[in-house]
Amino acid sequence: MNPNHSPENAISHKELNAFLIKAQKDSPLNDSLEDNKSKEEEDFNDLIKNWTTTSQKILLIMNSKEKVFTKNRDPKSLMAFGAMGAHINMALQAHKATGSNQ
Repeated sequence: MNPNHSPENAISHKELNAFLIKAQKDSPLNDSLEDNKSKEEEDFNDLIKNWTTTSQKILLIMNSKEKVFTKNRDPKSLMAFGAMGAHINMALQAHKATGSNQ
């Protein structure tokens, strides 16, 4: 390769400096954005934990065959609850598959 000939995808020092000048500077705002992101992530994880606990309780009640659950329900309603239970189970399995320990 000829030292006077630069590769076609090369960038000149002048162009690189122009990018550096235009680049967004670090600011304390970025820190507060990180704090907000961390808070949002913590809130989300709390919601998932609560959802998991509630879903497991619902499934326990549905699987207990207690009369409280089946009393005064028509067959279509019971079938709908069965479908809901199946979807809750699938959602819990999907959550478990993500590797979350919540």
